[in-house]
Amino acid sequence: MYPWLSELTAQLLPLVARRQLAHGLLIKGGAGLGKLRLSQHLAQALLCQAPAESQSQSLLGDTELADSLPCGHCHSCNLVEAGTHSDLHLINSDQRSIGVDTVRQLCQVLSESPRLGRSKVAIINDADKMTEAAANALLKTLEEPHGQASLILVSAYPERLLPTIRSRCQQWLVPIPAPEQVFAWLSSQELSPDSQASWAGALRVNQGSPLATLTYLQSGRDHARHQLLSQFSQLHLQQQNIIAMHSALLAEPLYKVWLQLLLQDALQLALGLSSTGLRLTDNQALALNLSQLGVEKLEQALAGLLQLEALSQTQAGRPVNSALQLQLWLNDWLAN
Repeated sequence: MYPWLSELTAQLLPLVARRQLAHGLLIKGGAGLGKLRLSQHLAQALLCQAPAESQSQSLLGDTELADSLPCGHCHSCNLVEAGTHSDLHLINSDQRSIGVDTVRQLCQVLSESPRLGRSKVAIINDADKMTEAAANALLKTLEEPHGQASLILVSAYPERLLPTIRSRCQQWLVPIPAPEQVFAWLSSQELSPDSQASWAGALRVNQGSPLATLTYLQSGRDHARHQLLSQFSQLHLQQQNIIAMHSALLAEPLYKVWLQLLLQDALQLALGLSSTGLRLTDNQALALNLSQLGVEKLEQALAGLLQLEALSQTQAGRPVNSALQLQLWLNDWLAN
């Protein structure tokens, strides 16, 4: 279990031990915080056979029992860890949406009796991908679960879920951990020593996500960040690079985050504010250069970039032509 999840886990496991955990849960929080890992750990605790044995023998109190969950060595725990437990069901779709047939099939499985123990657990990762029909098909199961069935929804965008789904779930937020906690964890991940100087910047460009930051550092993407931001800062002088810039930003959403942070730093400097607290301290020279464009220009660029992000997340209505919208934003950036 990731160290930044320990506090939340300590709140959840006693509820499992006392059988007071709601049958419908929503584990929410930003991307890359380990929400699925937490949900799987919780599912293992719900299915663990040790609590029943301990309670029947009256050997453990609530606190001791919670600390022992999941035991990690019973038959059920071994099956969960192997990914072969017949009473644990995971929907982890790599498609754009989770359809109604998938959810109906899951609800049918949950309505059946457990095969191994006394309960069943289902996890829907990226639950916000459910279509409206799929979400509506889930409502009855959330309202009237069969037997000891538990349903765990995982989402980085809970606001996209239907209000009727959210209202039927007990919601648990996975907060963004403190940077110091992330740095302590990163130090144990076999990263190259020379990468430590870039940890703070890497964490910021990955919006506080420890898991995304680790992947970012392991892949050596800092070089790509410096190269892209340098090219962007010179785009007015080298406009022939606009096609390459457009292709790069369209292909990799994280690049837009880099630009947003650089423009925010440039705006801070343009407003005459202290350089203390700059988001990308290792790109301060680029931010200072861009600050010469003035507050109005930078505010307009930032607003347009944030609008692009909002449009890319729109699910209802007509599809958005992301390539065209990005091209219009770059054209506005280069306009005098």
